[in-house]
Amino acid sequence: MTQYTKGMEDYLEAIYVIQESKGYARIKDIAEFLSVKLPSVSEIIKKLQEKNLIEHTPYGGIKLTEIGKSIGKNVWEKHKTLYRFLKDYLKVDDDTAFREACLIEHSVSQKTILKLQEFLKNLDKK
Repeated sequence: MTQYTKGMEDYLEAIYVIQESKGYARIKDIAEFLSVKLPSVSEIIKKLQEKNLIEHTPYGGIKLTEIGKSIGKNVWEKHKTLYRFLKDYLKVDDDTAFREACLIEHSVSQKTILKLQEFLKNLDKK
């Protein structure tokens, strides 16, 4: 699978989360979600479109392609698993857990996430 930058993954994850809740994402939504300026979003949107990860018409909504959705969903699932582990089991405060889950999600393998999910599932049974 092609490697994508941390920034690209962050944008795909943001678009995925927004799209799941609203049905579509706009430049403004993404900027608010990631706490970045509108021109930064516009620049990355062009790159994501060039890589066929999103569909976007100027001044219109942004929609993930199937591969973009797959990447965004995968990053979000990693984030939720790491966030839950940090917050619920290591008792890291909410803001720190969210921020650090975002940092870790880009470098942890899918294999490790699956093992962590299984570990958490076993802890929940106790």
